[in-house]
Amino acid sequence: MNKILILVAGMPGAGKTRFAEYFSKRLRFTLICKDRLKEILWNRLHYNTTIRSESQKYGGLAYDLSFHFCKMLMQSDQPIIFESNFTEPCPEKLKEMVEEYGYRVITVLFGGDIAVIHQRFMERDKTQQRHPGLVSNNYFSDFELFKNATKPCRNFSFGDVRIVVDTTDFLKVSYEDIIEQILHS
Repeated sequence: MNKILILVAGMPGAGKTRFAEYFSKRLRFTLICKDRLKEILWNRLHYNTTIRSESQKYGGLAYDLSFHFCKMLMQSDQPIIFESNFTEPCPEKLKEMVEEYGYRVITVLFGGDIAVIHQRFMERDKTQQRHPGLVSNNYFSDFELFKNATKPCRNFSFGDVRIVVDTTDFLKVSYEDIIEQILHS
């Protein structure tokens, strides 16, 4: 499975990171996770997450670094898992790298009932386990704002294969079934 790029995409709170980490360990594929890079930036810089522009600035930097690392890994023909809440203009950046290095792309899009995922997102934001560099400080507490802001994430489509995973109820999600779909795509 060399020269394969698996994009784990979808809206915040849909379960992307947990699946990507499981998948990476299970198949021993390199994982690029934008939020992990944002955590590293926050640990070093302690930027103020209550200032939306600060959070967006460092989120953008984490995004840029993610694409840089992806390109570096593509240069060595490695299989890659790249997890993020992809939106436009990502497809153009990805298209250039995929074409340059001849990668096959599988997108695994996590989504489901927006109201359920919004509630999950808000609850997660308040837990002790949520990294301080990733909290939204109730910015998305309004459901309509969350719904509109996540629309580009819900509609993300790029690559050769698109697998849609409904995570409305995590108990109905089988990581092994998703992996089988990826391996047989």
